[in-house]
Amino acid sequence: MVGTFNLPDVGEGLTEAEVISWKVTVGDVVEVNDVVVEIETAKSLVELPVPFAGEVRELLAEEGETLEVGSPLIRIAEAGSEDGPEAGSDQKSDSQEKKPAERKQADSGSSDSGGDKALVGSGPKADAAKRRPRTRPTTLDLVDVPGEAQRHPARRDAESQGRGVVDVLARTTPPVRALARRLGVALGELAAAAPGRISREDVERFARDRGGDVRAGGGRAAGPDEHGFTAGQLLREGPREEEVEVRGVRKHTAINVTRSAQEVPHVSVFRETDITRTMELRAVLREDSRYEGLSVSPLLFVAKAIIWAARRNPQVNATWHDETYSLKNYVNLGIAAATPRGLVVPVIEDAQAYDTRGLAAAITALTKRARDGKTSPAEMQGGTVSITNLGPLGLDGGTPILPPGQAAIVAVGAVRRKPWVVDDQIVPRDVMTVGGSFDHRLIDGEHAGRFVADVARVLEQPGLLLD
Repeated sequence: MVGTFNLPDVGEGLTEAEVISWKVTVGDVVEVNDVVVEIETAKSLVELPVPFAGEVRELLAEEGETLEVGSPLIRIAEAGSEDGPEAGSDQKSDSQEKKPAERKQADSGSSDSGGDKALVGSGPKADAAKRRPRTRPTTLDLVDVPGEAQRHPARRDAESQGRGVVDVLARTTPPVRALARRLGVALGELAAAAPGRISREDVERFARDRGGDVRAGGGRAAGPDEHGFTAGQLLREGPREEEVEVRGVRKHTAINVTRSAQEVPHVSVFRETDITRTMELRAVLREDSRYEGLSVSPLLFVAKAIIWAARRNPQVNATWHDETYSLKNYVNLGIAAATPRGLVVPVIEDAQAYDTRGLAAAITALTKRARDGKTSPAEMQGGTVSITNLGPLGLDGGTPILPPGQAAIVAVGAVRRKPWVVDDQIVPRDVMTVGGSFDHRLIDGEHAGRFVADVARVLEQPGLLLD
């Protein structure tokens, strides 16, 4: 028997994902819950375990391809079974030559009950058979198109060199093909010289070898003048302009901040704060064996201060619903984290229930998972108040945009040693700017000011946390 594993809803109603890397190849034998593929949703990287065992017969999506939830990912048969496509067969090429309707019918009709299985937590969309159009053109995009001017440039390049269209398109991506057109590189000729997938670097190298200028999109650049200036000199090596597809975390962030900026009237306030006593307490805790291996940073004390201040200013811990708003009697604390994939805001649920060491452990684990790209979509839901820490960037402050559904986000800057007036004497102190942005529908300037003042008050006198 042959089963097809479809892309499941990995959490919180996400509708699509990109295939990042396959962990198996055709012919491999897998067991239930073996990880077979890594995907990227709009929020995180996710490793998908397969819900049944057998031999991998066909990988139904390519790395870099974006699929809708419910699209077929991989076909697996009982080990030794003769059913379904054999490892190394031409079954996939044959399926690509079918009409779109026939291919869709074949994909949806080839699954048995095993193909309908989904991961725990999968939503109803996991059973949908609708498939998102491929982001990469295939031969089906090129047939029956009248007129040379309407034919795909890659097809013309390939045919001019006597190469097969399928081979060229399967080995390139739209940005690479666009670069080749700008640099005047015939993809068919390059395909004959470069085995495997054709990358941006392959195109640029091919253009340079032929005497082209990859910076200006063709032709040689003028030499440097007496001042060492070269006309057309660019900031970095590469094409003059570069089209980058917006996807993954960047796409999700763009959607959220645009929505928040358009729908929510923001108000921002700031205060410079002497946090010398907090920094002294931090030094003590870092020497405490109970905190060994944990991150004891100023962020820990800011988090504790926010929880304390939210108890005194419940309006900041609320969500606006147009006709009503809801006040939360708990704090789900979001902490913005910069990662190689972009900005993510994982959440510590019920942060008010943690003591100082427990909160330090939670922040340490959260930060590590975010930097490793392992934060799940579910871990970024339900935040009530958030923090963005600008200190590691060397910045003193900023005006952050509110995460959707939240009424307050606190921004803290770098800790700087500054002259400060204490008891009419100018002395060096550790100073941080504390501020943030607030939903003006819920929070007036006075309320925002009181909340920020309370956060600053705790950082000035951390003994208040003993209350």
